[in-house]
Amino acid sequence: MLVWILLLTTGALLHSVSSLRLSKNVIPSHQHLHLKFDLETWKYEGETTIDIDILKDRRNVWLFCAKYIKVTGILLASEKGEKVAVKRAIMDHKKKVLLLEPSAKKIKKGKYKLRITFNSRVRQALQGMLRTKSIDENGKTIKMVSTHFEPDKAREAFPCFDEPELRVKITLVVEHPSTHRVNSAAPVAKTTKLSETVTRTEFKETKLMSIYLIAINIHGMDEVSMKSTRGVPITVLTPPQYKTQAKKTAETIAHAVDFFEVYLDSPYPFEKLDVMGIYDFNAGGMENIGMIHTLYDCAYADLNSITAGVFLYCMEVLVHEVSHMWFGNLVSLKWWDDLWLKEGFARYITLYAVDKMREQLKVPVDVNLMRLAKRGYIGAFEEDKEKFTKPVRRKLENSFDAAAMFNSLSYSKGGWILRAAMKLMGEDKFQKGLQTYFKRFAWKSANFNDFTACFNNVNGDVSMRQFMENWLNEPGLPQVTTTLKGTELSLVQARYTPEGDHVTDQVWFIPLRIVSDEETTKNYKLWKSKKGVHTFAETPSWFHLDPEYAGFVLHNYPEETMMAIAKQLREDHTKFQTSQRYLYFENLMERMNTNDVSSTVFLETSRYLSSETNSQVVLAWARQLLGFKNSLFMAENMYLFDKYMHKLLKPHIEKTMKREIEETKEWNLALFYQTMFYFGVKWRHEAALVRGRENVKRFLRGKHVNVIYLSFGLRHHKALVKNSWMKLLKTLNTYPRSHIEFALIIGHLCKTRNVKQQRYILNYSLKCNKMPRSHKKKVLCRVSARNPQLGWAFFKKHYHTYFALFGEAQFTFDDLVECVTGNLSSQKEYNDVRDFFKKHPVGSGAAGLKRGLHSISQNVSNRSGNGSTHRKVDYDEVFTQFLDTLDDKELAKR
Repeated sequence: MLVWILLLTTGALLHSVSSLRLSKNVIPSHQHLHLKFDLETWKYEGETTIDIDILKDRRNVWLFCAKYIKVTGILLASEKGEKVAVKRAIMDHKKKVLLLEPSAKKIKKGKYKLRITFNSRVRQALQGMLRTKSIDENGKTIKMVSTHFEPDKAREAFPCFDEPELRVKITLVVEHPSTHRVNSAAPVAKTTKLSETVTRTEFKETKLMSIYLIAINIHGMDEVSMKSTRGVPITVLTPPQYKTQAKKTAETIAHAVDFFEVYLDSPYPFEKLDVMGIYDFNAGGMENIGMIHTLYDCAYADLNSITAGVFLYCMEVLVHEVSHMWFGNLVSLKWWDDLWLKEGFARYITLYAVDKMREQLKVPVDVNLMRLAKRGYIGAFEEDKEKFTKPVRRKLENSFDAAAMFNSLSYSKGGWILRAAMKLMGEDKFQKGLQTYFKRFAWKSANFNDFTACFNNVNGDVSMRQFMENWLNEPGLPQVTTTLKGTELSLVQARYTPEGDHVTDQVWFIPLRIVSDEETTKNYKLWKSKKGVHTFAETPSWFHLDPEYAGFVLHNYPEETMMAIAKQLREDHTKFQTSQRYLYFENLMERMNTNDVSSTVFLETSRYLSSETNSQVVLAWARQLLGFKNSLFMAENMYLFDKYMHKLLKPHIEKTMKREIEETKEWNLALFYQTMFYFGVKWRHEAALVRGRENVKRFLRGKHVNVIYLSFGLRHHKALVKNSWMKLLKTLNTYPRSHIEFALIIGHLCKTRNVKQQRYILNYSLKCNKMPRSHKKKVLCRVSARNPQLGWAFFKKHYHTYFALFGEAQFTFDDLVECVTGNLSSQKEYNDVRDFFKKHPVGSGAAGLKRGLHSISQNVSNRSGNGSTHRKVDYDEVFTQFLDTLDDKELAKR
């Protein structure tokens, strides 16, 4: 029998919970959770019993419990059944804490059972216990319930000890509509039909797990099942129309499980592995134990509805989440300050695994190396180069701040530094260190010191701990400036920022493997001083400090060296690895941005593109060039750039347009064709424009068109789209589409310059129930890019609606705030944004607001004439002369 109590809400809890870190003297071991759902009202009732061990006498016991939960009763009893009289329970909504004070002075040490009854609602949110849905082949919407608890949202669904180190075993019982089924972390133990409309599903007890990793899915989906090589049951929950695609997803999951079991010398740690696409999802994926959640389109990826690049991304997401079954689940974090230990590892090991599995997954090696460069080095570079950047590892006082750790530094920089360690010590030694880690800490929690102790020295006398501390505990990244005099190469390192080298005493441990046209250093060595010297046997024409980009470093080469590299690229670009060509260009573009590279170097280097054989490199270079277009050329000469790019890519485009590209089933070929078609339309190649126009016409007549190639047609047939704008909009409500199909059409509708249509699409996005919330955000961001003032005004007017949709979402609101503010360009608008958020909560968008205000300041500075206009003039003059030296015959030969 429960003890009924009065819950007091206060904003001033006792000092004993002021740190918001759970006590080390109250240890949960098991949690029984019984939930009863009513999907008509979106309400649920719950009862949970938590076994706790109090290690020494205490004045109180507290756990996490958010304001969305209404507690109706509490009973605390000893292991022997003796009740502990509770004088009062205090609920602090702001701190999401439920505190129990006994009638006696203290609660004595020992084992207890804490039983709590409560009720709550399934929220229309992106985290916690959330509403979602599925759409069947007939267009019927099926109500569903799902969860997303990382990092600190389990407390918003039920009372719990919600910290990663506090691992518990969970038994789950769910009562739900008989039309639905339930999947969770463990296999189903028993199903009982309580009535014609209600079924009770009981699950087996889970293994030890962090509470945020439990998933609860009430759904009406079909299943596609198979087993891995060693017999791990794999099930993809899918709408019936996506069974073929779901089978491919299951195969990818099975390959990943097989790889990690062998590579880590550790069997898959759980009893089964399910996968489900979530219709309205706030992340790429989520590694719930035994139950992966991912983007709807990634779970059911199909080349007919997504681009080849997105198809590869989806493959990476699936492998990434499988890797977490070991990195983060089998071995959990002690605290969120070491988030890199699971997310950085998952980022790196995923791309490593995809490379090793490329035969099974049919991934070309060059394409995967490109993805490694993009998702690793470049993923973190943009954030880490700024003066206000933070270290990967930093102190966190409580779990409320944990969401801020989910950034490109934890994922991409953390992963890239792990890759650097592997390059320095060798693959075999690195693998043995990982195997030791999982043997030593399986079913336990670990931190930085635990992990680094499992490895031998990285290089020479530098330990793994010293190397990782050097890169992860300090902010920023170094630039290495080189000077070549004869055979002597001088090197100097300093922290890099776009505004100039930042004064700091920091000395980075930089991996170096110097190659040139004269010699090659076989192994990486560690450079640990401010200055260094390397002596060549003979004076080289060109050199490179780090051909595999093991270091997280910006290279500053002499101009004559860069011109020699440009010449080598034109003569034989295969001398450089695919990722090396890509990252060298990233390095070049960054130096262009800071006015350190002459126009001649830029033009001579980019000129080799006509002979580039890798479509992702072409795509990366061309998109980067597009990004710099406005800053490189004066407005009246923009046409020169388009003419130049068309000339460079013409051989690729013409070869592509002679093929039947729309029905290509091999995604690696589709990737190349889509890239070339895109640029053919972009730079108005006649054959591409004709094909694009036909795709748009067929679509508007109701004919089936591959949506990827349709999107290229929509991109530049503006007159055709303008005249059919409303018709195009209406097709969204009548034509069944995947998320990405939907997003592509919406994206083109948002490109209108018509203010009336811009307002219409903004209002449509808020009112359209079919549109996923992630697309509502994209609509506002796209319109804001075209019309910043309208986007900001609409956001302010409907702020409470957007805040309700995204305000507490881990990533989404941060991006939304930045995109609606970052394109504004006057001091008055800067003041308006700043004052608005003084009066309104910023939720999880604080970092986005900071970046947005920074962008406005830069825009104001550029408008006032403080930008680099001298560079535009320089480029226009040189570019006009240079363009005449490029003729079609020369390009065709290459």
